[in-house]
Amino acid sequence: MKTSRRKILLAAASCAALLPQLATAQAAWPDKPVRVIVPWAPGGITDILARLVAQKLSDKFGQQFIIDNKAGAGGNIGAEMVAKAAPDGYTLLLTNPGAFATNQYLYNDMRYKPSDFAPIIVLAKFPNALIVNKDLPVKTAQEFIEYAKKHPTTLNGGSSGAGSSGHLSLEMFKSMTGVQIQNVFYKGAAPTKLDLAAGRIQVVLDNVPGYLSELQGGSVKMLAVGTKTRLSTYPDVPTLDEVGVKGYESSVWYAMAAPKGTPASIVQRVNAAAQAALDSPDVQEKLKPLQGIAVGGSPDDAGKFFAEESQRWKGIIEKSGAKVEQ
Repeated sequence: MKTSRRKILLAAASCAALLPQLATAQAAWPDKPVRVIVPWAPGGITDILARLVAQKLSDKFGQQFIIDNKAGAGGNIGAEMVAKAAPDGYTLLLTNPGAFATNQYLYNDMRYKPSDFAPIIVLAKFPNALIVNKDLPVKTAQEFIEYAKKHPTTLNGGSSGAGSSGHLSLEMFKSMTGVQIQNVFYKGAAPTKLDLAAGRIQVVLDNVPGYLSELQGGSVKMLAVGTKTRLSTYPDVPTLDEVGVKGYESSVWYAMAAPKGTPASIVQRVNAAAQAALDSPDVQEKLKPLQGIAVGGSPDDAGKFFAEESQRWKGIIEKSGAKVEQ
């Protein structure tokens, strides 16, 4: 009994001795560069938003927040790296719904879970839209649906990767309209846009900001938006709900998270700095031409949002039958 009690007292003393060191380490964070893993290729909206936020965080904390693109497997490669990283605040994740809500229903062999992350903040939402090659002989979304039904299995759609917003938004559209479109997975946004403009694929249902230059250049045309209401910058473009795809709603959102177990004080500091970035006039101005809507909120808000989106997309994915073969 005396020996056991002595061991307990020694263990307690050791823990007590470590507490000041732990507190000091957390207070000193960050004392070296922080890696922000973006599990998608450079050039897409994820990458653009990540670099915008990372610069603000670097300015705030006086340490570089370095974007590290780790593309592959629908974002799973990069997400797994963060899930298994040390929970010390020096490895963060910035990505779309895949890691937090959707990939768990698409992949049978995921080596991480959404619960492996500590939510930090939901950054922004961007509208998705039905966009087609300029030479496709349709002028409206209704005409496109009719054309697709008359030409089953001949249309190719595309997205920036399996499990991406573009992939799932198109699958939801197919499920709700009954059209048949082959969904081609690309390694990033850039080759997807290139092939749509060239006519090698005919349609995407993807984020509007990623296609602004193509829309302005006339190589593609937007037939409908996936939001609840029309976009102020494209007031003549109807919503998919308006044209008969009742209840259709799809936007892509982006959020930050840390490995589970990251000290709450660090999570809160990143959250506060990211919120300040979203509230800053210059970031607001940069989001406008991208059609972006800042979200923000607390880590708890982010966690609740992840859970809600997970349940919403679970039903959509199960209904569509979408699966990703490795």
